Amino acid sequence: MSPGTTVLYVDANPEIRSVAAAVLERTGTGLEVTTARSGREALSRLDRDDVDCLVSEYELPRMDGLELLESVRERESGSELPFILFLEAGSEELASEAISAGVTDYLRKGSGTDQYTVLADRIETAIEKRRRDRTRREKERELEGYRTLVETVDDPMYVLDEDGCCTIANDAFCELVDVARDRLVGEHIVEFLSRESFERGAKVVHRLYTSDAESDRFEFTVETDDGERRVGEANVTVLTDDDGEFAGSTAVVRDVTERKRRERELAQYERITALAPVSLFVLDADATITWLNDEFADAFAEDADELLGMSFPDLIDRGYYHERVKATYTDEVRKLLSSSVDKECATYDVRFRTADGQERIHDVHTTLLPLEDGEFTGTIHAIRDTTKQRRYQRELERQNERLAEFTSVVSHDLRNPLNVAKGRLTLHEEACPADDGESLEQLRQSLERMDDLIENLLSLARHGRTVGDREPVALSRLVREAWSAVDTDGATLVCSIEGTVSADEGRLRALLENLFRNAAEHGVENAPEPAVTVSVGRLEGDADGESGSGFYVADDGTGFESDPEDVFAFGHTTTNDGTGFGLGIVAEIAAAHGWSVTACESRDGGARFEIRDVTFLDERPSIDRSESVSVD
Repeated sequence: MSPGTTVLYVDANPEIRSVAAAVLERTGTGLEVTTARSGREALSRLDRDDVDCLVSEYELPRMDGLELLESVRERESGSELPFILFLEAGSEELASEAISAGVTDYLRKGSGTDQYTVLADRIETAIEKRRRDRTRREKERELEGYRTLVETVDDPMYVLDEDGCCTIANDAFCELVDVARDRLVGEHIVEFLSRESFERGAKVVHRLYTSDAESDRFEFTVETDDGERRVGEANVTVLTDDDGEFAGSTAVVRDVTERKRRERELAQYERITALAPVSLFVLDADATITWLNDEFADAFAEDADELLGMSFPDLIDRGYYHERVKATYTDEVRKLLSSSVDKECATYDVRFRTADGQERIHDVHTTLLPLEDGEFTGTIHAIRDTTKQRRYQRELERQNERLAEFTSVVSHDLRNPLNVAKGRLTLHEEACPADDGESLEQLRQSLERMDDLIENLLSLARHGRTVGDREPVALSRLVREAWSAVDTDGATLVCSIEGTVSADEGRLRALLENLFRNAAEHGVENAPEPAVTVSVGRLEGDADGESGSGFYVADDGTGFESDPEDVFAFGHTTTNDGTGFGLGIVAEIAAAHGWSVTACESRDGGARFEIRDVTFLDERPSIDRSESVSVD
């Protein structure tokens, strides 16, 4: 009991008041006892003095002990005042009434002074209980105030007890961990964080409790019910009780999920740019190199550390670049900064001289760094070494020039004499006797074969493995147009294909015409029937995805006399009047589109050509054979 604890003893008997006061002060620990002879006097004393406990007899003049209790409880200062009813005699009914009225304790008097020892113990117990209740209520008020604070702030916050169980969590924290508050509060926090996160947090809390630090941070991860991983950064503070013992922890949390995602993306971007096979570097407003990747540094005799922080004009002074690069750079940056030019990236060529004196051509792409308050801050540069590409381009241009000369010779210098020969043959046929007709016919066939060879050579020279602009092409329509353009000699077309593909329409028509011409010319050789049937249909991709979708052209003729794959070789023919170019051109056109073409025997014993890896722009299934359309 703390010194100066005041007890007011109320009793009508002066001798009992005197003895009780003396014995209680001697028996109790630090008790100071004042007395009153009536309830009214006791109430007056309460108005004047600070009293820690009131002890009263039941039998009092004008006001009994229970009436005094009622009056005390009605006062604001007496609502919590310990009140012990210490009476000479009483019944069970009186005890029940006293307890119902809110008496703190009920004690009957005994003989001798031992009764006051018991009373002193009861007084001390009552006063200590009052102190604990006050402390508990104060803590509850503080806790409720803190709870209100936690629940009203925007940032996620939580409070854990000494065992790690959540006692308070605001809506923002519940939203972060994607858990309802009634499920979160009362549960151990490890139920909602990863084990690694909890262990990191426990280490931080232990370090705070055993050091003078006030707060520290740790990161934790949670996985929501829909599988999303979220990252929080908790700023932790340790809680202690009145004796300095560990009582738990509290934390204010920041949701750093997006920041972590950006950091990962930035780290990935830096790794990519460092390893990219493109030279990259950054200049600040003073043309100083502030960042570069290894690809850029590898072109110089200096290492990356020497280049970093070097002024770009120093590279010009060291002979890597020509002096006119300064003017080019200045002009391009001025254009990028100009409000009258809608341009975000400048592209230009510069000549670069390596450390061993070789000259290279660099294709430079320059863009601006973000402006700061409208002020220029520097530029970003991407460089490609296009030396080999330029050499290849020049060589290709020279080859194209020679090819143009070749086509000119074929088209004019060969075709013109051929046309003259055809004209002379016509005149000779009119003048010669009839028995020379067979020889003249052989000569005409030879001239026509030469004309076909020239046309096929010109087609290869002009197109090769190239295609023009691609556009959506309806296959069914193009098949019929190609069939109509070929002399099929009475053959029959059965078209069962629908769908649209992306292709160079003219080149695809040439592919179909060559396949149809091949079927019409070769399919009827030694066949029992006078004409051949040519079928065109859709191919579906294999289940394992190894063979793509496409279309086929098949006939029911005599098939192949040699390995089907040999038919695509230029010059390969099985007829006396064939050129050997038609199917080679088919293979070239297919390759130019990124398709593959193969030859095999058809179901009817004839030839079948399959063009695969064709992407259809619609997903409509191919028409059933029963719905096929025949064209004679």
